[in-house]
Amino acid sequence: MTALSTSGRDAVPSPGAMRGRGGVFGRALAYEWVALRSLRTPWLLCGSALAAQVLVDVAVGRDGVSGVRQFAAGMTGVTLVGFALLAALGVTVLGGEYRHRTITRTVLTLPDRRGILLAKAALTGAVAASVAAVMVVVNALSVPLLGKASLPVDRAVELGGAAVVYAVSGALVGLALAGVTRNSTLSIAVVILWPVLLENLVVLTTGVSQDLVPFGAAAAQVQATGGAGPQWLLMLPLVALTTVLLTAAGVLFARRDV
Repeated sequence: MTALSTSGRDAVPSPGAMRGRGGVFGRALAYEWVALRSLRTPWLLCGSALAAQVLVDVAVGRDGVSGVRQFAAGMTGVTLVGFALLAALGVTVLGGEYRHRTITRTVLTLPDRRGILLAKAALTGAVAASVAAVMVVVNALSVPLLGKASLPVDRAVELGGAAVVYAVSGALVGLALAGVTRNSTLSIAVVILWPVLLENLVVLTTGVSQDLVPFGAAAAQVQATGGAGPQWLLMLPLVALTTVLLTAAGVLFARRDV
């Protein structure tokens, strides 16, 4: 993991700093956490996502709108701006190492490449989930504070949980694409254009149901456009896509020269 600056690269932990208990995965996770804490870019992306959620909640139309609809409308912060920023976070975690050529040092420090990728995925998922959860809480609080409306707890939990899954999946898709392409710019472009352009083109040109395209179906669940009740099956295409891409990234990362 590396920053987009020289200072970030210099802060990557040395091999000796990671000696200790915890097994292969524990050492890899500790290595990645030390590296992440020393970088600016990931935290700027996370902070920007939270700020974007506040701006979205301020801008949401609230006159005569129920609390659930206000909350669902505020989910735009997670599914659009937050998604893009957290996807970029995922790309940065691995793609930044290829960009600054620190991946060789990481592999030499932690020879188990599966452990490296697993640690990166676990840490990326945890950070993305934490940021998304805070965004959901901010959105939920905006309903009674700004919209003067009530929000059923069960609906807030349902939609909020879907939003966290959506955000984590976006971050992990970004990480996986960086592992497949080894190019940060290309990975960010693909992961951002995929839900807003590529999937819409597929739906328009092939007639495939919106419920079958990964990001579109998941966004329908997050924004309560798929129906009144829980429709968690809408999340399955995105979860499947994330799993496939992470598997492909793992296979390529283990076999290719760095």
